[in-house]
Amino acid sequence: MNTNDAKEYLTRREIPQLFESLLTGLMYYKPDDPIDYLEVCLKRVRELGGPDQVRWDTFISQEKKALPPLNGGQSRRSFFRNVLPDSPNFPYRHYDRLPPISQFSIESDSDLSETAELIEEYEVFDPSRPRPKIILVIGGPGSGKGTQSLKIAERYGFQYVSVGELLRKKMIHNATSNRKWSLIAKIITNGELAPQETTITEIKQKIMKIPDANGIVIDGFPRDVGQALSFEDQICSPDLVVFLSCANHRLKERLEKRAQATGRPDDNPKATERRLTNFKQNTIPLVKYFQERGLIITLDADRDEEEVFCDISMTVDNKLFPSKQPIAGRNFVLNVILISGPGSGKAVQCERMEERFGLRRLSPGDLLCSELRSNSERGRFLRDLLESGEMLPEDTLLELLCESVVLSLQHGRGVLVINFPRDIRQAEEYEAKVLGGEGGRW
Repeated sequence: MNTNDAKEYLTRREIPQLFESLLTGLMYYKPDDPIDYLEVCLKRVRELGGPDQVRWDTFISQEKKALPPLNGGQSRRSFFRNVLPDSPNFPYRHYDRLPPISQFSIESDSDLSETAELIEEYEVFDPSRPRPKIILVIGGPGSGKGTQSLKIAERYGFQYVSVGELLRKKMIHNATSNRKWSLIAKIITNGELAPQETTITEIKQKIMKIPDANGIVIDGFPRDVGQALSFEDQICSPDLVVFLSCANHRLKERLEKRAQATGRPDDNPKATERRLTNFKQNTIPLVKYFQERGLIITLDADRDEEEVFCDISMTVDNKLFPSKQPIAGRNFVLNVILISGPGSGKAVQCERMEERFGLRRLSPGDLLCSELRSNSERGRFLRDLLESGEMLPEDTLLELLCESVVLSLQHGRGVLVINFPRDIRQAEEYEAKVLGGEGGRW
């Protein structure tokens, strides 16, 4: 059994909760014979029906009793017998109730006065309002989580929350003056995950600052099954989880480019390697967990980002807004061709239409370059022609354009075609191949 198998086994059988409850009792009672104490606890677990029936305080009686007078000559065992008499249900009792261990931060052992060190029990969402839709976007570092999350938020009018940005901003403002955040900064810079309770607390506080949100897209969370369980326990169950699957070598390439462009501290080579290792170890059990609950979709993130987003949009429409007609089933999809002369402001208008209508911009020249860079059979054929000095087939550009337009329209994504057509013949052939068979309109 490897590490991932062990983690999955423990999580599936609610054993971490059992560990927490046993530790709570041991730390509180401090029995002279811990083995005997644990045996009694485990018998109680069997009587209750298994680990999934255990809470953090299962092994602590809730009856309050007054503290006895101090007696220096009294042994610890006699103290337990006199103060904590046996009961039919459980042999250990106590005089007061403690909060669960998970509520206490293990990150700061020097300043217990900071209320920020505790995970407070509060309502994250306003109970008088409908709960917003929650979409979690997960994937390896460099898989495009941030880009796709922003696109989702923009398309559906949702709020965007980047867990990485939340933690980085906290580090920048507090790393020099706060011991806890100084330690967290070192952890993240080394490629490790930030402490779970800190991350959950930051997400809670961010969500509470956007009470009017109709939906929330959370980028880069959870990173493992433990975080997923904590999120569901303390916040809510997500409505959809988007997993962006990307080849390991592609992730490395993207991270190297991002490090050069942004200079993020956690994009250093050592941290990158560690983050990729952690991701690989934690991904399989995390994806399985959401798969068993029917909450996750897995998409190939090695493709063009617009193609990936097209698939995401279809899924969001069909899963989160089933009462509305899915985009993929509409009979009317925008199919726009923009014709203009040089210096007419075409670039500005393209950007505005893309943003306003969610269109995918297509240019025959860009499509040809992409095809030449690909390793497809057609791409290799076209490269061979150019290298031998021959002309490309006359209808190559039209063929590439029509294929991309039809694919986008079939997936319910409108298109904005630029730098085409150049003459009436191209316009007629485009109309015959695309608009005639797909029910689109100019």
